[in-house]
Amino acid sequence: MPDQETVVFITQASKCPILRDLRLQIEQQGWKVRLYRDGDLVFAYGQDVYRLASLSLPGFQQQVLRLYSYPKWCARLIREGLSDHLKSNGYRERFGKGRPIFYEPKPYRTVVGGKLKVFRGYDLRTIYLYQQDRPIFGLIVDICWEIQDSNGRRLNMVEIDKVYNASAEVAQVQDELLPNNKINPEVARLRLQNHILPFVFQNKEFHLPLDKVKASLELEPLRIILGEEMV
Repeated sequence: MPDQETVVFITQASKCPILRDLRLQIEQQGWKVRLYRDGDLVFAYGQDVYRLASLSLPGFQQQVLRLYSYPKWCARLIREGLSDHLKSNGYRERFGKGRPIFYEPKPYRTVVGGKLKVFRGYDLRTIYLYQQDRPIFGLIVDICWEIQDSNGRRLNMVEIDKVYNASAEVAQVQDELLPNNKINPEVARLRLQNHILPFVFQNKEFHLPLDKVKASLELEPLRIILGEEMV
């Protein structure tokens, strides 16, 4: 994402202690406005942010900010922009582990003669690191799977094995087992090659929820060691 200036509305967090109430007011108005708290500040941004003046909210003032001065907010913007992009392309959003997972609109494969549909999903997280005092933003992509029966009901592996005797067939689709049902030692490489990299390529550019600001994903993956803190 570019390190450029952008217009947002800002207030002190002490003047807006319960964001849930303000979000409810915005939702009732049908406005496209997002809120984000970064330390002592609350940012308001989005397509309809100028309408906030009509609510007579305390303390919100228009300011021009440089994006990289607020890296946590930038990481949030990347996540929101990519989420909007995926949903506009038909991806289904579900929440797991406290963050959204996006499933492709069509099954990746079917098994048991078409009785079960295997959907491919992506668990997404954004992080930022510093290189020479400049933030570098990253996207962590993990593969998830959802299995549905012919009625669209989600199934767990116990049900798949007990009712359909198809746990091995599903595991082969997921690259966990080889065709001879032995453990696949190349599962990590295949998931990167067959699933993660194509996903990144197909969604390599998207708009952020700011006026005329775009982000792009590098196609070359990076190796990093994750610590405790996530953004």
